[in-house]
Amino acid sequence: MRRRLKKYLIFMRSGFQTVLAYRGMLLLWFIGALVSAVLMGLVWWAIYSFSPQSMIAGYAFPQMLMYVILSAVVGEVIYTDTMGSITDDVRWGLIGMRLMKPINYRVQLGFSAVGDFLARILLIGVPVLTAGTLIVVFGFGLGGIQWYNILLFLPACFLSALMFDAFGFLFGQLAFRTQAMFGVASMSQIVISFLSGGVVPISLFPAWAQTALTYTPFPTLVSLPVRIFLGQVGWTEMLIAFAISIAWIVGLNVINHFAYKSSVKHVVVFGG
Repeated sequence: MRRRLKKYLIFMRSGFQTVLAYRGMLLLWFIGALVSAVLMGLVWWAIYSFSPQSMIAGYAFPQMLMYVILSAVVGEVIYTDTMGSITDDVRWGLIGMRLMKPINYRVQLGFSAVGDFLARILLIGVPVLTAGTLIVVFGFGLGGIQWYNILLFLPACFLSALMFDAFGFLFGQLAFRTQAMFGVASMSQIVISFLSGGVVPISLFPAWAQTALTYTPFPTLVSLPVRIFLGQVGWTEMLIAFAISIAWIVGLNVINHFAYKSSVKHVVVFGG
C-alpha cells in the first residue's frame, strides 16, 4: 500500500512543479482574476450607490466586495486541468501509452490535481487573499473575520478542488467521443461558475433556484468556502456541508469509474 501511494505521490509533485514551471501562465491567470474582481467590484459599487438599501441579499458593500475577491481567488485555486489533460492525451495519441502503464489513469490525474491545487493556493491564494482582506478590512471597514474561519476556508477549498477534478474527469471523457472539446470545456466552466456562486451570490437567485441547487454539488464549490471565510456558516451547517461535499466527491468518482469503463472502449490507437 505504501509503495503504491509513493508511486502516485510522484504525480502530485509533478502537478506542483508544472504550475511552478509555467509561472508566466500563472501570472496571466492572476491578472485575469484581478481584472475580473476589479470590474465586478465597480459594478457592485455602482449598484450599492444607486440602491436605497444598504444591504443586498444579506450583504453590505464591504461584505460583497470581499465576496467578489474571495470568489475570484477560489475560482483560481480550485481549478484543475484534468479535462485538458485527457483531451491532450487523446488528441496527441498519448492515451494508449497511458493506459498500458501499470498505473490507474484516474488516480494519476487526481494526484496531479492535488499538486496543482497546493501550488495555486500557495502562489495565488495566500498572497492575493492576504492583500485583498487587508484592503477591504482597513479600507472599507469590513469586520467579523475570524482566524478560525480563515483556517477552515482551506479544507473547504481542498474539497472544492477535488470536486472540480471529478467534474473535469467526467466531462473530459467526452474527448473519447468528440473533437469539440473546446466548446465542452468553455460551456462547463461557465455553467459551473454561475451555479456555484462564482458570478453572484446564490442568495440573489430566485427562491426556487436556491432550493433546486441544494440538491446539487454546485453550492459547495465556490459559495461554501466564501461563506465560511465571511463567517456566515455555523458549525453544524459547516459539518453537514463538508459531509455533503465528501459524499458528492465519492458519488461523482463512482460515476466516473463506470463511465470510464465505457469510454475507453472508444479508444483507437494507430502505430507499429
